[in-house]
Amino acid sequence: MTAKCSELLAHRATVVADWADRMPLRDVYIFGDHAGADVGAGAKLKIAIEYSSDASDEMMRGWQRENSTDFAGLRQALGTQIALYADQDYDVWPPIRNAVRAPLLTIRKVRVVQTPAI
Repeated sequence: MTAKCSELLAHRATVVADWADRMPLRDVYIFGDHAGADVGAGAKLKIAIEYSSDASDEMMRGWQRENSTDFAGLRQALGTQIALYADQDYDVWPPIRNAVRAPLLTIRKVRVVQTPAI
């Protein structure tokens, strides 16, 4: 991974971590075969989330606002489109679970993991 990709990846992980701290989320994963370092035109940054069971009412209201705008604030802050995976039935979870043992980067509750192309 080039220095430029590493900087972009760290920036995106920090943006997602800052966002996730305000949301009712336990764990957040940026994942993919390039783990979001070089999402090009037309590609989406892949983000998988796991909900927290002890979220405050304020966090839940924040989540509802974000959800109602299709996460426009997060997309704008990241400067790219996102694909958000929340349902545990998605086939993205087994590769994430395998890759989380050796994350590329961890910032608070956000882990960046490299998975095969999904």
